[in-house]
Amino acid sequence: MPSLTRRSLVLAAGAALAACSGIPLRSLPRLAQLSGQMLDANPAHFMVALQVDARLTPPAAAVPYLQLKLTPKVAGAFEPVDKKLPLAMSSTGGATLGLDAPGPGRRWLVYSLPPATQAELQRVQNMVRRAQAQPGYQRGGTLALGVEQNDLAVADPALAHTKWSTWMQVKQSEGFFEIWNGTPEEIQKLK
Repeated sequence: MPSLTRRSLVLAAGAALAACSGIPLRSLPRLAQLSGQMLDANPAHFMVALQVDARLTPPAAAVPYLQLKLTPKVAGAFEPVDKKLPLAMSSTGGATLGLDAPGPGRRWLVYSLPPATQAELQRVQNMVRRAQAQPGYQRGGTLALGVEQNDLAVADPALAHTKWSTWMQVKQSEGFFEIWNGTPEEIQKLK
């Protein structure tokens, strides 16, 4: 995508995000860069960290999903993508990843892309690169990203109003940044 087109799309998305509750204003500059970074990111560095009440225990098989929707500006320029890529619980703790220690009664749940999901993200990245390299390619399109965490927010009703913070890392060298904060109850309403 030409940088001007990408920038226009991202700025429009950033303005829309600012209107959504739960998205920290300080995160908007990083979110504005996200679509370009994801197409060039090393999938092994992508991680999601959730800071939750220490009493919260997610259901056994529940994981967050990276939602990835890529739509070409010109139909047929490249294959559209609409995927939910599962993440897996990471064995690495929050402190070793540069995350601040959680406060009293809080804990980190850290997720990364497992090998199969990394390969799928690389396939999408390579598809876009091949399309961009074609002579006469009509550059442009939209990339929408999200982290679906509804299945994790199923909690004891006593925890429904506790604080829940979602953090993302795209590049290991840049570390994590907060992309959303709210409560498990608010996550369930986002379905």
